Amino acid sequence: MGFLHGFLPQGISRDYIIRPTKVRILTTDELLFPKELRTLIEDELHVKLEVTLTRDWNVLLAKTVATPSEDIIFLPSYWATTLRQQNLLSNMALNKESELQQRVAPDFIDTSVATKKTFDFLPFYWIKTGILSSKHKSFTEFLKDKTESTLFLLADEDLILKHFQIWNEQGLGSLVAQKKILTLQLDQILKTNRKGVMEVPLNEINPDLEISNQLSALIVWGAVIPMNSDKKDLAQEILNVLTTPLLQEKVLVQTPFNSTLTQVSDQALPVQRRASYIRDLQLKDTLLIDKKDVDAKSKLKNEFNLVL
Repeated sequence: MGFLHGFLPQGISRDYIIRPTKVRILTTDELLFPKELRTLIEDELHVKLEVTLTRDWNVLLAKTVATPSEDIIFLPSYWATTLRQQNLLSNMALNKESELQQRVAPDFIDTSVATKKTFDFLPFYWIKTGILSSKHKSFTEFLKDKTESTLFLLADEDLILKHFQIWNEQGLGSLVAQKKILTLQLDQILKTNRKGVMEVPLNEINPDLEISNQLSALIVWGAVIPMNSDKKDLAQEILNVLTTPLLQEKVLVQTPFNSTLTQVSDQALPVQRRASYIRDLQLKDTLLIDKKDVDAKSKLKNEFNLVL
């Protein structure tokens, strides 16, 4: 477990090393903060992590408004936007010693927030999705093929709702309704040997995906420190460690993610996994989600007869 020795940011308080301190962390997906990273953080910083895994918005909100709250939350950017609108996030820019914002590529900084000297969401990862089919020339062709029945979508209720709303507008709703919809967690979308059509990330593994006609989405994940955390400085130290370039380069290729961090640029890392790759992509007609729809699951059930 000495992997991080020699790579930790300087300035970690000795107070944290005297005895284990409990840090409360919530993540919406296992892959955003896997057990391997938890063990490294606990051993290197001498802390005890209490980790909650949930995609239930009400649970997340309750743990954010609690006093004290969670100390770090890993989540999609549009969930963070909704928490920001309720003034629930700590401004990491207030810490004069923090270099977190400088580590993020400018393309992933929300300029509308940055102009107010606020940095309350730390982007870690991003993907641009597309549709993978080994059998069909287009998504519409798949929908019309009665012998192919399964459509695998990323397990994100906001994105699925966006897809269904667009397909309805395009007159494809009745065809989609005839397909069996299954969802895949982030750690499952690298396994593409499934019978059917899949929503997967555009990268070196899947360089040729159908991304036209609003089939593609851009999703960013990252971390926030809630306003009610009583360990904000320690939370930032943990985020400092997690954004260490060497560490990120080691774990990135084991995930479907691309990095948002400027210094994650090892030559062995595929160009598709780097922050700069977003500038090589065609983002026209790409779906963007601006905020969390707290009624997404009920809308899918009531409007499209889809139960997640």
